[in-house]
Amino acid sequence: MSPVRSTLVVLPFLASSLASSLAACGSVESAVAHVTEAPRPPPVPETFKTKCDAAIGQLRPLIVEWPAADRAALEAQARRGQLVVHREGCALEVLRRCKAPPKQSYAYLALTPKQERATIKNALELYASLPVHAAKLEAKLAEHGELRAEMTIVGEYAVPGAAPAVDQLDGECEGATHVVTALTVGAFSFLAGAAADKAASVAVMGFGGGVSKTDATESLSRDGEVESCAESKRGDAAPPERCGALLRVELAPLLAAGEGIPDCKPGTRLVGKACKAVEKPVAVAPEDARFVDEQKGVGWGTRCYLHFRAGALPFARAACQKGLETAPEPATKGMILFNYALVEEATGDPVAACQRLGLSLALRPNRYAQQMADKLRCGELTRAP
Repeated sequence: MSPVRSTLVVLPFLASSLASSLAACGSVESAVAHVTEAPRPPPVPETFKTKCDAAIGQLRPLIVEWPAADRAALEAQARRGQLVVHREGCALEVLRRCKAPPKQSYAYLALTPKQERATIKNALELYASLPVHAAKLEAKLAEHGELRAEMTIVGEYAVPGAAPAVDQLDGECEGATHVVTALTVGAFSFLAGAAADKAASVAVMGFGGGVSKTDATESLSRDGEVESCAESKRGDAAPPERCGALLRVELAPLLAAGEGIPDCKPGTRLVGKACKAVEKPVAVAPEDARFVDEQKGVGWGTRCYLHFRAGALPFARAACQKGLETAPEPATKGMILFNYALVEEATGDPVAACQRLGLSLALRPNRYAQQMADKLRCGELTRAP
């Protein structure tokens, strides 16, 4: 069974054509009716096989022309994790049942409010800036001669780091090509017509006569309130109310299989592009070589802690192990296990630290060990999968 995809917008290239007709009455010598031809969309370079070729390489397309329902669905999906998409030509399809690694989630970064105007005057700019709905907008561009997006930008939701690799995705991911690394937010007005109050006339001449048309500004879509955007300030955890409209998405191609940066689990660390177990060297300190613990583990436990405080983790690890080998009393063993947990945490293995804390608390309940267990979230780390 083929995977089920929820498509926000998928628009294949649509070639637009304009037909003209000529109506004549009577003979050649009789009066000829004047014919008005609709304006033609601006051409794209002949080197492009299709108009959607203008969108190739565009990784920051605007989405102000998307219907409100589509932008709302995009926003809702982004709250569940990084968006995985299929990008081809003018099409941009969100693969709702395909998931990026859990660490790939969006965090909001507030910016000082900024004004931006994106002006589109020809087909090349149209398909490069608004590829998804460019075919539907050709007629508006031809009619008005200009499309423009007036935007107030207050921040972005972004995923730090590199894009994941295709083999790091989970779910129904057939056709996945890119991930959305950032979504710009704020308020916008998407308009047809020149910004200045000037009359743009298009005269299409017939047989000795003609007509003219004056463009007027037309609102195509809008979202957010510019007045609300003025409340934005650096450090905000979210955009102001009524100023969180999606304006633009930023895409990054998925990496090839085997090229992604893995999400290393507790107790492992990243080495190159692989997760490897944390190394735990053990070495007896020179001053401990001839030490004899006459306190049945207390002495070794104390030395373990002192080495830990000095940052000599191999020495600390060896001392704790020596202490446990003395078969100490339960309270002393609980103390040694607590010190050993401190060493494990400093090593970068919180799971091992939690395991030793659990044993310590069972033998010697105390608030310090419990506070450490709470800080490490030991209940979650040691929970069986």
